[in-house]
Amino acid sequence: MPSDRKFSSILVPTVDTTRYSWLMTTLLLMKRPVMFCGESGTAKTVTVFSAFRQLSSETYMFLNVNFSSRTSSKNFQDIIEENIDKKTLKSYGPKTAGKKMILFIDDLNMPIIDTYGTQAPNALLKFLVERNQLYQRGGDLELRDIIDTQYVGCISPPGGGNNRVDPRLMSLYDVFNITFPSKESTQKIYSSILRKALQEFPEECMAPIDAITNATLSLYYQCCEKLPRTPVKFHYIFNLRDLSRVYEGLLQATPDKINTKSMLIRLWRNECMRVFGDRLINETDRGLVNNDIIGSLIKQFFSDVADDANVNPILFGDYALSDPTDDEKEDPRLYEDLGGWEQVATKMEKMLEDYGFDNKPMNLVLFNDALDHLTKIHRIIRFPRGCGLLVGFGGSGKQSLTKLATFVAGYQTWTINLIRNYKEEDFKMDLQNLYKEVVTS
Repeated sequence: MPSDRKFSSILVPTVDTTRYSWLMTTLLLMKRPVMFCGESGTAKTVTVFSAFRQLSSETYMFLNVNFSSRTSSKNFQDIIEENIDKKTLKSYGPKTAGKKMILFIDDLNMPIIDTYGTQAPNALLKFLVERNQLYQRGGDLELRDIIDTQYVGCISPPGGGNNRVDPRLMSLYDVFNITFPSKESTQKIYSSILRKALQEFPEECMAPIDAITNATLSLYYQCCEKLPRTPVKFHYIFNLRDLSRVYEGLLQATPDKINTKSMLIRLWRNECMRVFGDRLINETDRGLVNNDIIGSLIKQFFSDVADDANVNPILFGDYALSDPTDDEKEDPRLYEDLGGWEQVATKMEKMLEDYGFDNKPMNLVLFNDALDHLTKIHRIIRFPRGCGLLVGFGGSGKQSLTKLATFVAGYQTWTINLIRNYKEEDFKMDLQNLYKEVVTS
């Protein structure tokens, strides 16, 4: 496990990741620019940072830049200039004396293509990598030499919404194609993660680890085959990140709550439904994944506990013992099966009443579907780096359930109020106010 205990930082060494890390560190020592190209979810970024950790922190410093469709060449140059200082008359280098700076650019294909068919930030990057120089913007247009700087990038192959990058820029890099790991490597990665996490659990929870990995991979491959992306279902994109989200949920388990095989498989079923099933847009697709595929996998791999694992409703969360109104009470936040609708309804009615003490009371009818959505939203908020997009008709309870779920999670709600002529500058100002509130609270 990584020192920061973050699931997103876990890297299980395989032949491929070791090979790519060695190639990258070797080429950096030779002062060569390096580019990793691969589909989303192939661990390009994690491999890069793993290679960075192998380099001496006394010799190198790292500048990470994430390109987006909104990145301009001026944004990019401003970031670089904030991290370099004048060394001699026209030479500029890293602010920390005696160190070399490695400029890592992620999602290099993201900048928008302009009227002339170019990507302005990449055109600037080509000039920088090719000549190690930058022109001063404004003033005397001084040509500045950039010293002690090396370049690393990650890019997705063109197609499927990914822009094609100027081949003249790509020709300056040593480019390596990162492929999806083999089935054997994937099994090793996720089985190793789960085995490490469950080593203090009862033996019956350790036994099905390999079967869980095989079942998850089978679910992933079947979703890729049976649920292709279409113009209407443009978000039906399945990659290795989905497998990681399933295992991140499994790692929330604790020995005092998940202590039998049937409970572990039930947790696995819940995480698969949340990761693969919740994004689906109609009952046909949801039935295919939640009932047909997952149901058949449970019968195939875990037939001895199939009856217990398939019991509905399936509601997992860590709010059973939470009390957000008591600041001094210790909150264990144990991720567990919350039971049936009655238990969850009783807890949420109490939370709704508590919410009304310090906030504007909400008159909500917590029927079963509302409780289901409330538990899903709460799970998203509680998970690290959790993000959710709620899609529904006006008045369907998206805002109300989000406010209540945020309160139950112990967080505060902050809302952007859209008005007529709301522009990008207004959005940036709202973000500034949000950051100030986070710092002061």
